[in-house]
Amino acid sequence: MKKHISYFLNDGIKGHSNYEFVDVDIYNDNLLFIDPILIDKLESNWGKDASKSIQSFFDSFFDAYIKNDDIRKKNLLSHAREQNGTRLGYGRGYNGKGNTYKGLLDIFSPLEKLMQKIPNIGKAEDLSIMIPGFAEDGLSDMLTNILHDKLNTFTLKQIDKYGLHSNGYLDFYGWDSECHQWKEMKKPAYFIDGKEILLVPKKVVRKNYLFNTGQYFNRIILERMQKDGEYMDGDRPISKKEIIKSKRFSGDHWQYDECISYTEKNNDALDEYHNKLPMFYSENGYFMPDEKLDSLIY
Repeated sequence: MKKHISYFLNDGIKGHSNYEFVDVDIYNDNLLFIDPILIDKLESNWGKDASKSIQSFFDSFFDAYIKNDDIRKKNLLSHAREQNGTRLGYGRGYNGKGNTYKGLLDIFSPLEKLMQKIPNIGKAEDLSIMIPGFAEDGLSDMLTNILHDKLNTFTLKQIDKYGLHSNGYLDFYGWDSECHQWKEMKKPAYFIDGKEILLVPKKVVRKNYLFNTGQYFNRIILERMQKDGEYMDGDRPISKKEIIKSKRFSGDHWQYDECISYTEKNNDALDEYHNKLPMFYSENGYFMPDEKLDSLIY
C-alpha cells in the first residue's frame, strides 16, 4: 500500500512542484538520500545552520580518529545509527552494521591508520571515498541524526502550512554545534500511526551521490597520472577507458586500493577533489527537478 505524506497534509494532491519537501510514501522505502554537498549549496538559514552542524560533527569525528580517542569515538557514534523518521533510504533494518555503534566502529576502523597518512581527510563526503562499502545509506543516516532537531523544526513549519500541528513529544539526541557534542532533547514532533515523521527539504536529496571512489579515481587521480606521463603506449597516451578496462582484472577493490595508495603519497589530490566537487555537481545539475522526484516517488 502506498500512502504519501501529501495524503495527510493536502488531500492527497501529488506533485513536488507543490511542496518544499520530499512527498515520501510513509509505508515504504523511498530510495533517496540526504546529500551534504546539496546542503552546502542551500542559501537559506536552514541550509546554513545545517551545514554548520554537519561540519561541526565531522570536525569532532575526524579529530577523534586522528588522535585515536576511543572514548570520543564511542560517544560520537552512539547516536549516529540508522534513522527511519525520514522514510528515506533502506529504512527497515537493511543497513547491516550501521544499526549499532559497535558496527559503526568496525566500519570506520580503517580511518585509524588512514588519517595518519592522509591527515587532510575531513569532510563527510570523504567517508564514501575512503571507507569500503560506506555509501549513500550509511552517510544519509548519519546526517539525519546530526540534523534531527533541524529536520524536526522544518517538519513542524511545513505541516503548519496545512493546518496541522505537533501531536506528541519525542525524546531524541541531536548534534549541538556550539558544544560539539550530542544533546538530549525533548521536542514537539509529528507522528503518523505512532511513528515519527521527519520531512526533508527536496533540494537536499539525490538518488546517488556524485562523490565516490570511482569518480575520485577517474576525475582526479587518473588525470593527474596521465599529466605526469604515466599510462603511455609509446608516444600515445592510453585512454581512460582502456586503462580502467585493463585494471578490472586486478580485483574487486582495485579502485579503492589505488585511490588509497596514491592519496597516501599525494595528500593534495584529496584537496583538489574537494575543490572540484562543486564543478562536478554543476555539470550534472545540483538539485533534482520536480519531475525527476515525481518519477522516483510516485
